[in-house]
Amino acid sequence: MAYSFIYPGAIHIHTTYSDGTGTFPEVIAAARAAGLRWIIVTDHDTLAGLPYAGWHDGLLVIVGHEITPPRNHLLVLNLNEVISNRLAPQAFIDEVYARGGFAIIAHPDERVRNDFKDCYRWDDWTVDGPGERAGQPVGLELWNLMSDWGENLTRGNRYAHYFVPSLGLSGPTPATLAWWDRLNMLGRRTFGIGGVDAHAFKHRAPWGEIEVFPYRWLFGTLTNYLLLERPLSDDPVLATSQIYAALAAGRSYFVNRLDGVAPSIVFTARRGNEVYTIGDTASITGGPLLIEADVGSNAYLRLLADGEVLTSGVRRLRQSIDAGAVYRLEGYVGGKSWLFTNPLFVEDAPG
Repeated sequence: MAYSFIYPGAIHIHTTYSDGTGTFPEVIAAARAAGLRWIIVTDHDTLAGLPYAGWHDGLLVIVGHEITPPRNHLLVLNLNEVISNRLAPQAFIDEVYARGGFAIIAHPDERVRNDFKDCYRWDDWTVDGPGERAGQPVGLELWNLMSDWGENLTRGNRYAHYFVPSLGLSGPTPATLAWWDRLNMLGRRTFGIGGVDAHAFKHRAPWGEIEVFPYRWLFGTLTNYLLLERPLSDDPVLATSQIYAALAAGRSYFVNRLDGVAPSIVFTARRGNEVYTIGDTASITGGPLLIEADVGSNAYLRLLADGEVLTSGVRRLRQSIDAGAVYRLEGYVGGKSWLFTNPLFVEDAPG
């Protein structure tokens, strides 16, 4: 299916309604300045920002919340009520879905506690969605920018990493990517996102107060591009539904814009006039498919099938396939993580 409209946005944002330092108007101004078209704000255990939901001069603001017990954090979407953080993880996930929402597991593979951050790891990776999973959209935050930066922070490198933030970024952990691949291979379709976890924390340095990092800067880092069949509606309720539908279907990819932009990429499977792309399901029935990828810059690309590298190259890839698998694309710039697509699913021929 052709998706002619691509909308950049940011997920996982905090304001002064929880532990962020920016007001909603300040966050909105920063997102517009960064060229975003939508943002999802997820303050901790509150929906106080709901009055700001809607269109703001070309920027769609969506307000969810983050369930934040001491560990096991969950981003909650499409709900107008807060779910208790005192429930066990499986219980609060089930409550979200019972009330008509859906969710994204946040920063699952945290391992480090230091002066900047605590460790908010998702403890039990057998808890990966609602108990009644069939047909329910579930997301996984593959790369959380502030978590990644904090995980790599030490007393010895903290000022170097503050002034050159890319030194502190590693990308999604291998364990997180492997978990994601396993879930999708098992048919537990799970969409992946990149989250900024924007707070604009303010800390004391020897020379005075510093901001780690401003919203405007963060909104120029991990950017999620949603693929839509039609333009976003002028009606904010309908537009929000379009955003949710694209996320839930895995019709998206994300890029670290610090290392290059990718406002439009090619990642398709083709057979004659049949064309499939990110989030679609194809079948080998009818013959082999040709996978094509082009990211528009000289990034190093890897095409993965069921979590294993099938082929690689620079900027463009072409690969004929004759076997069902979960296919996805990764891109690297200067050896650093840059681009990750959601999967294109290919089913084997029956029998």
